[in-house]
Amino acid sequence: MSTLGQLAVEFVQHDLAEQRRKRATLRHPKRYLEEGYELPWAFRLIMLNAPLMKLPRHSLWLLLGSSLVSSVALGENPLVTNIFTADPSGRVFDGRLYVYASHDLPDATYWDMVDWRLLSTADLVKWKDHGSIFRVQDFAWATRWAWAPDCVRANGKYYLFLPADRTKIGVAVGDKPEGPFKDAIGKPLIDGTSTTKAGPEPIDPAVLQDDDGQAYLYFGCRQPKVVKLRPSLTELDGELHTVSFLNAQGKPVPLAAPGNDPVLPEGYGEAPFVFKRAGKYYFVYSDGWAPTATQVYAIGDHPMGPFTYAGKVMEHAASVTQHGSVVQFKGKWYVLYHTSELSNGNSFRRSVCIDELTFDANGRINTVTPTPKGPAPAAAGQGSK
Repeated sequence: MSTLGQLAVEFVQHDLAEQRRKRATLRHPKRYLEEGYELPWAFRLIMLNAPLMKLPRHSLWLLLGSSLVSSVALGENPLVTNIFTADPSGRVFDGRLYVYASHDLPDATYWDMVDWRLLSTADLVKWKDHGSIFRVQDFAWATRWAWAPDCVRANGKYYLFLPADRTKIGVAVGDKPEGPFKDAIGKPLIDGTSTTKAGPEPIDPAVLQDDDGQAYLYFGCRQPKVVKLRPSLTELDGELHTVSFLNAQGKPVPLAAPGNDPVLPEGYGEAPFVFKRAGKYYFVYSDGWAPTATQVYAIGDHPMGPFTYAGKVMEHAASVTQHGSVVQFKGKWYVLYHTSELSNGNSFRRSVCIDELTFDANGRINTVTPTPKGPAPAAAGQGSK
């Protein structure tokens, strides 16, 4: 390895040891560009002014390492540490895993997020931060609270489902997973200010695209809702329905009243995410905001429900809120979630993490324990099944 390369690596090792940061530098800017990343502004400024700055060579490369750290991360949890991210929705497009996330502000004292971020990887080792892909102000009808997103591909385009104002859900459309995106219909797709059928808090949109092509939109805090979407994904196809959950004895699970916590262990809090495996529908959700709250799941035979409670997806992750998704990538399953460990327990400043998820012989999820290391690298060249 060249002297310059060694200096860059030493910088990263120091950063890991002292700040638990997980950034890495690539030794050659040319290779950095070939990877498809934009050179950070700090690096461009350094290189432009290097002759005038008359910096020693080792100082220049330490600065280079610092600038590259913000755009490329290597493995382990959380996925990135230069910003706070939360509410991850994992989607696989063309062999690459994309994680759509909300973006906690560095000085946040509430969930006053203003935009949505995107991270992606081809191997679970190198993560690219695509930056801000949409802002609340890009919806003319929205004012605040850029909370949990989702994105799916259909009709040769990518559809972002985004909550705003705690009462509405909009749709933005783009030609690439990273956008650019624009408001698809110029108004909310779900508007809780104009109908009580949307529930008391229509947030946390998540879309399931079934094998027959039918798409379903799930959302809601304390009251889980589902509605069919038309092929355009920008129109509802029928009435809004409240999702029913059953306990292990087949009895209905009561919904939480506004402002109250769900009845544990089966009760629904928020953060729905539905995926299909072996002909069954897995409804993942948060069981509330208690100190032991986590992601749990229920299983059903139809995407509209009912769903029977089946247990925990994972143990409690260090955060007041619990929100995540489950995705299959290159032959294995993973759970995405967020924690507040990087911010020393501040639940308004969270960080997205990922761990491998497995099933037992009966199709039940083996409860995941959050790890600082994260999953092993994804097998190179192996397609997503």
